[in-house]
Amino acid sequence: MNSIVEVWEQLSKEYGSRLALKDESAGYCLSFTELYETINKTSQIIENLNLKKNCNILLCLNPHPLWHVIDQAIMTSNCVSVLADPTSGISEIKHIIETMQIETLFTDNMKVVSELAEEKTSIHVFYTGTFDTNTYKNNKISNIHSLQEEINSVKYESKQNKEYLPDDLTSIMFSSGTSGKTKGVMFSHQSLLSTFLGYQKVVFPVYKKTCVSVLSCSHAAPRLTELALLSNGNTIIYTGYTKYFKTVKKYKPYYLLCVPKILNAIIGEYKKECLKTSKVFQILNNIAFNISLKYYEQKFKYSKSIIIKAITKMLSICNVICYTCFIKNIIEKFMNPTTYVIAFGAVAGKITENILGAMGLNLLVHYGMTEASVISYSSKEHKKAYSVGKINPDMDVIISDVETGKKLGFSQKGIIKVKGKQVMKGYYNNEEETKKAFDSEGYLITGDLGYISEDGFLYFVGRHKNIIVLNNGENIDSVKIEQICAESKFVQQIVVFGQDKPYLTAAIVLDNDYVKKWAENKNIDITDKKVNDLLKKDIIIDINNLIGENKFFRWIEQIKDIVFIDEPFTIENGLMTRKYTIIRTKVYDKYQNLIDNMYK
Repeated sequence: MNSIVEVWEQLSKEYGSRLALKDESAGYCLSFTELYETINKTSQIIENLNLKKNCNILLCLNPHPLWHVIDQAIMTSNCVSVLADPTSGISEIKHIIETMQIETLFTDNMKVVSELAEEKTSIHVFYTGTFDTNTYKNNKISNIHSLQEEINSVKYESKQNKEYLPDDLTSIMFSSGTSGKTKGVMFSHQSLLSTFLGYQKVVFPVYKKTCVSVLSCSHAAPRLTELALLSNGNTIIYTGYTKYFKTVKKYKPYYLLCVPKILNAIIGEYKKECLKTSKVFQILNNIAFNISLKYYEQKFKYSKSIIIKAITKMLSICNVICYTCFIKNIIEKFMNPTTYVIAFGAVAGKITENILGAMGLNLLVHYGMTEASVISYSSKEHKKAYSVGKINPDMDVIISDVETGKKLGFSQKGIIKVKGKQVMKGYYNNEEETKKAFDSEGYLITGDLGYISEDGFLYFVGRHKNIIVLNNGENIDSVKIEQICAESKFVQQIVVFGQDKPYLTAAIVLDNDYVKKWAENKNIDITDKKVNDLLKKDIIIDINNLIGENKFFRWIEQIKDIVFIDEPFTIENGLMTRKYTIIRTKVYDKYQNLIDNMYK
């Protein structure tokens, strides 16, 4: 097999009428047979356009069964599947269309369609939603099509004897990293197939189960995860954030595919369900939960002390009782307690992982990046607390010294570098950035800091670019401090600054609901001009107490001053990437005067 697209015929024969994909909101679903046939029909539609081989076709679609249909159909047609995140702004999508020389577009975004209509574009637009195509054909775009109508009318032909060369370019995904500058990441058939096969055999050797996903398939890990799950006859149900727990409760899935944002939502849902119980049960449940949390925190601490070991053993017994009598009863109200929760996109964090552990949930963290897909993974058999999983056996992963580039040994912290078939071919039409991405030995430089344990587990420490160097030469991981400070009830969002400065400061978006409660408790008029000074003082004390409680932080990592930001950091205002990472440089550029004033 030279390409993923060659797998669908066999899956159609093996799983037939079994449900493959379903959109819970629209009710649109495809069996494995229908999936294979629809891929071939869509491929025929593309080929009927008489496009050149390896031409770029843009796919800009929210999670939906047709997403995988279109993606695989484009590659089946020997064209290049260019993936744009549907949450991207119109300007970015238009920029992609221009730079990638896009002649054909598949989308469910009516804003994109309307914008192209105003420009009377010659691009072939296939709209996956429902609307009056005649209106657009007569007045605006002459070559706009309803994809479903085209699929219904096209003659089905089985695609056989097609040749796919392993090294041919087949897909382009976009990476912005923390810089916010979009780059087209190129992948060959071999790159995608290598990750797909590894996932299929090692990570998801589970058959005929149900999975619920809220992930955007335009990112590498979710895309290949879902393809690997499908290849083993599993069913994927797409749902939105608003209907997430309703869908999870309905299907009781074996897997939940999510981002860390959902992990916090699971914790929040647990708290909501607790509040629905009697006061007596709430008190007992809180005691039980704290015992389980204490056990989960203690079980991973190594100690030679016989007393400590005895306490841990006693906590272990108490944990089983607490979970069975209290915690499990709450979780069962909104999800299956035995579900495997797979988190992509970022590290969960020790605090979140500890809480989920106390809840008895099976958290599997997967680590990777667009340019290298999945670098490490947790699975049922390969799981370790606070790690980002076992290193992908098909990848060569090393840790190198930040200053010298020298390869480091086990448990030594440095830059994570990777090499393997799964790694990108390079950035589209950008030789300069491609050269910067690799070292002299051909390793992709991830820009992440971490270390490898002797048993092959990878630990993520932070982003190298997120290291702040104070003017006294001290290195500080700003992300770890931000994660701790975000635990403050005052804080909705926070960004820490201090590069080449004598101390740390922070820009904070407040949790206004909690600030109102704070003002009421202190009997303060929130409109009073003096409130800001009092509020600042209390918040600085609160976040520094959180930092001080963590023995891994030093006194120089305390926050000396803060500034309040009225507008949240979002994708829409350009202060956050599509992976929900705040872009520090852009926050600084926008609020430079406010931030600099804290050092005067």
